[in-house]
Amino acid sequence: MSYIEFKNVVKEYKMGEVSIKALDNTNFQIEKGELVVIVGPSGAGKTTALNILGGMDTATSGDVIIDGKNITKFKNKQLIKYRRDDIGFVFQFYNLVQNLTAIENVELATQICKKPLDPKEILIKVGLGDRLKNFPSQLSGGEQQRVAIARAIAKNPKLLLCDEPTRRIRLQNR
Repeated sequence: MSYIEFKNVVKEYKMGEVSIKALDNTNFQIEKGELVVIVGPSGAGKTTALNILGGMDTATSGDVIIDGKNITKFKNKQLIKYRRDDIGFVFQFYNLVQNLTAIENVELATQICKKPLDPKEILIKVGLGDRLKNFPSQLSGGEQQRVAIARAIAKNPKLLLCDEPTRRIRLQNR
């Protein structure tokens, strides 16, 4: 059995009488330890797939099995525990808390998980050892992105999901 199985996953959004399928019988398997990149045009369902994998959204139908557990059957409390204990998520738009420093943003995430890594060590590893006390508004876009990456890694998650983690860098290099 694969570590991750997406089986006939459908995600449908209804807006009035209009129905949009962001995912339509999507299937894939990922083995433990694999690095996988989902590519496709805007609107192809990449973020939707990540949000379902991360337990932040639910499938309309189909099964999502992670580490032998079908998360599509989870109740709300089970999803909260799953997100807290198993998932590290790097958001497309960072989602940093603006009135917290870089180290405080990372510490905030580590306060809720079982076996976190040291926030300072992780920030040093992503090249921000000299920016620990800076607020997001005092950091460049690339530095804010690295804080968001450090925050996700410091949770020491079983599954690290990254939604366009190089988007800002790509735009800056144009």
